[in-house]
Amino acid sequence: MWMRSSSACLGSKQDSITFIYLERYILSGSPPKGGMMRRLAAVLCLLSFVLTLSAKTRKDIPPAPLPTAILSAHKIFLSNRGGSDLAYDAFYQAMKNWGKYQIVGSPDDADLIVELSYEVLQEGTRVWSTTNTYNNTTQVHSRQIIDPQLILTIYDARTKNSLWSTIDHRRLARLEKNREKEMINSAERLVGELQSRANPQ
Repeated sequence: MWMRSSSACLGSKQDSITFIYLERYILSGSPPKGGMMRRLAAVLCLLSFVLTLSAKTRKDIPPAPLPTAILSAHKIFLSNRGGSDLAYDAFYQAMKNWGKYQIVGSPDDADLIVELSYEVLQEGTRVWSTTNTYNNTTQVHSRQIIDPQLILTIYDARTKNSLWSTIDHRRLARLEKNREKEMINSAERLVGELQSRANPQ
């Protein structure tokens, strides 16, 4: 059974006995007593710790390499598909500051077409209620759920085939100046993502 096979990972005879008792407890439903209960708790904590260590996070997965056509390109045409002029302006400036590519004024002169677009996805409405216990009245509230996204897509200028794409989810903000700040941050994060993949450590 699984419990007995797991005991082999710990190795000791005492641990094997503990897992056997744990297996009996699960099958019978009768709780163990005394020191065995404490030992079972310790083994379960250890097992939980081991499983946590073995779980992978984003940091454990290296970024996949960019297509060779993107890495070897010299000239790019930056295309604004629409949605936010501010995002495009910030993206253009960040790409220019990076300096890896020569930005040209026509897609006919480019190796790559780098397209930026901004969309706001509507994901429904959240509805909830609050009750005033003093006068026993209930208010119903609603809020639209939105997901603002900056989408970066890179095309081969000759074949028009899509080579790579990524999305940055712009953080929400209530004030206009904060929304503008988050829009700029989102555009710069896209360039940062492209940089990190073009120059892996």
